[in-house]
Amino acid sequence: MRPGGLIWPLLGLLALAVARRHLDVVEVRGRSMAPTLVPGDRLLVARRSARIGDVVLAPDPRAPHRELIKRVAAADERGLVLRGDNPAASTDARAFGALPRAAVRWRVVGRYWPPNRIGAVGRPATPRSFAPRDEGGEPACAFPEALIAGD
Repeated sequence: MRPGGLIWPLLGLLALAVARRHLDVVEVRGRSMAPTLVPGDRLLVARRSARIGDVVLAPDPRAPHRELIKRVAAADERGLVLRGDNPAASTDARAFGALPRAAVRWRVVGRYWPPNRIGAVGRPATPRSFAPRDEGGEPACAFPEALIAGD
């Protein structure tokens, strides 16, 4: 191989490393975001600030090694209020309150699996109130070890 022949593979590896800091993938494990997201959906997330209505990936304040996939329902001086689209199956801000804006660093940019669900992750099918109610449920979470690409 000629000396300049290594430059393109090295540049490709460098670009991949930079992208990995700003893009990641996760798998949905719970039903708190159904029907928008269901177990087995695989998502591309980007390191971007969150806005009201966005689906985000955030650390679970009760167990920081876990991550939650929720929708930003509101923002105020305390931080971001995260809620599941399926309140009957979601543990969210009703249980743990608002999260600091700095804690919510990843925004879902699209679904890449399964093939029949590839595309953008939009708003819930029907608008609903995000007023706090005690409905119980489980978190929808993404586990880092479930990543499809990378570590």
